[in-house]
Amino acid sequence: MSNFCIVILAAGEGKRMKSGLPKVMHRINSKPMVNYVVDAARKLGPKRIIAVLARKRLQVRDILDKDIKVAIQERQLGTADAVKAALKNIPSNVRDVVVLYGDTPLITEKTVRGLYDFHVAAFASCTVLTTILPNPRGYGRILRNESGQLIGIIEDKDANFQQKANKEINTGLYCFKREDLLEALGHIKPLNNSGELYLTDAFSWLFNRNKKIVACVTDDYHEVLGVNSQSELMEASEIIRRRILLKHLENGVLVDDFSTVFIAESAIIGAGTRIFPFAYIEDDVAIGSNCKVGPFVRLRCGAVLKDNVRVGNFAEIKNSTFGQGSSMGHLGYIGDTSVGMGVNIGAGVVVANFDGKKKNRTVIGDKAFVGCDSVLVAPVVIGRRAVVGAGSVVTRGHDVADGATVAGVPAKPINKKKKNR
Repeated sequence: MSNFCIVILAAGEGKRMKSGLPKVMHRINSKPMVNYVVDAARKLGPKRIIAVLARKRLQVRDILDKDIKVAIQERQLGTADAVKAALKNIPSNVRDVVVLYGDTPLITEKTVRGLYDFHVAAFASCTVLTTILPNPRGYGRILRNESGQLIGIIEDKDANFQQKANKEINTGLYCFKREDLLEALGHIKPLNNSGELYLTDAFSWLFNRNKKIVACVTDDYHEVLGVNSQSELMEASEIIRRRILLKHLENGVLVDDFSTVFIAESAIIGAGTRIFPFAYIEDDVAIGSNCKVGPFVRLRCGAVLKDNVRVGNFAEIKNSTFGQGSSMGHLGYIGDTSVGMGVNIGAGVVVANFDGKKKNRTVIGDKAFVGCDSVLVAPVVIGRRAVVGAGSVVTRGHDVADGATVAGVPAKPINKKKKNR
């Protein structure tokens, strides 16, 4: 049984985002940024995850899973005050408390686990996560003695020239021994008229009482960078997009052009599949092995491609399944459709799935052939080995029998038998 809790501070307003949306609700690749932090935290298996929200921004609760405890910070009086708001949700038998931020979506399980494991191994009262930042301007600097031991944190505005040259910074992520954290939060006082309390104050209070304070260094500084503006949101999105692409490469997927391909986090792609430039693959999409997708393809929620499926340029598929070996080479829309095995969908084919009131299903049987520029008006069934002639409109309810050939507007059966002359 785990012996620690994780507190995620998510009460920030995010004025620099210039948006009416709370900062942590802004999406990265279709997912609210705070949920990246929650996912990293959950993988560690803590006894409890507590998200601290501002009273004025309780809508953040709607995007959190039900297992996340919510604590309310009545007034935004600093990070230490936010952690205070979470205390009543921390069980008394918990030994340690990890503090993360909801606006650091690049944080990974590996880094948080490294912080916690380092803290436990050191028998520390407080462990601060640090990193080396190429441009540390604005960040508090880590102070060490000649032996490399942590001796303090100094804010950028208070640092002298030599201290500012130091690029090791305080990320603001901590792991505390619970009982020491409670004691510190009960004693620290605001340093100015704002009434704000910060976790660096708790750090200093513990340090001044000779509690064991240590620093854990993470190599990838990107993980701890906060998102405070739309440009930083864009930069974080790009890093996460590339992480997802690299994961698929490691699993045997071929990606032709990193700069133009988008794959959502939850998409599943089998080994040997090739993704061509300008493919856009959304959440809840599953692609089998040895498929070819793109260029210029959009696979929307619910799209399932079995093995050896080919979807070519300017095709859009939504909430539909393509059976093994089926092909849609170019230019078309397939929505709410079950496509069998070995089906050929010609260029310009459209499934008209919406009748103005609801979406309707279409079924295309194994080895059917749908000719170019045809329209299938749902609900309709195209039978196994059936043929729909080019330019046809198969109207709703007028199913095409197995092996039949239809053509025209509206589509009608064609008698293939030759007439005696």
